[in-house]
Amino acid sequence: MSIVLRELDKEKFKKNVTAILDLDDFYDGCETNFKDVLIETIVQMISEIAEKDGWNLQYFTKEESEKLFEAFMKNSEITVRLNKKVNDEAYYFKTVSVKFNFSNKEKKKIAEIYLENLFDYPSYFDNCIIENPKETDEDLLALLLCIQVHEILTSDEIIGKFKGKLEKIINYE
Repeated sequence: MSIVLRELDKEKFKKNVTAILDLDDFYDGCETNFKDVLIETIVQMISEIAEKDGWNLQYFTKEESEKLFEAFMKNSEITVRLNKKVNDEAYYFKTVSVKFNFSNKEKKKIAEIYLENLFDYPSYFDNCIIENPKETDEDLLALLLCIQVHEILTSDEIIGKFKGKLEKIINYE
């Protein structure tokens, strides 16, 4: 069995971003980040695929999660562990290859969805991204967001796509 992922479940991704942003808003935290939300969504997708055949995806360690993200970024593959309960005392175990084959266009769309969700939470920018509002301009904010999405979108692409939203965040009081 081999799993090939070509696109992300965008609805699931949006829900995950929103859920974490809601928690950040509630707890005044800054836990929301592109990599963790993406990893969570991909793990959910792999788990759903495995469950269709009666298998369960085993827990990902922090190191394995990093490898998963790296495989996504490089369009390479990783091996995941599955288990299936045979009876009350026995389990079957197997490994499965997960291949990533995301187009650059798809990756850019994922980054755009992430940023669109961030813009719905202006308080996140004040609390987690912008340290000194008086010294923040459109270029700096676009650069910070470019770093947030691991340079999947360039600063210029972010300015081109979100100019009005960037200005709104900079002028937000």
